[in-house]
Amino acid sequence: MKRAFFIVANALALCGAASAATPAAPAASARTAPVQTTSAPFGCDARAPRVCHFRIFYTRGDRLVTLPSGMKNKVPGVTIGGKYCMTLDQSPVYKCARKVINDKYNS
Repeated sequence: MKRAFFIVANALALCGAASAATPAAPAASARTAPVQTTSAPFGCDARAPRVCHFRIFYTRGDRLVTLPSGMKNKVPGVTIGGKYCMTLDQSPVYKCARKVINDKYNS
């Protein structure tokens, strides 16, 4: 009889400890919505033979895009409202004056 009671008590204790160790799910308001990526138009309005170098910033990392003078192109995988930098004839440094990406035209 004592052995049966010990087994039941041990099983209940283990179940209680397991449920206490389980992390709680985050509240619905604390969850963040997935980031929506799309294509945004970028262009180089400089005169020839200049070249525009764009540095597009993401949540994790960045990306360099190069466009020759007078060229316009849609860059896929960017977030409207994200940040970018642009310089002529050289790659932008990481710490630069960042502009906001819009859905109309970025130069």
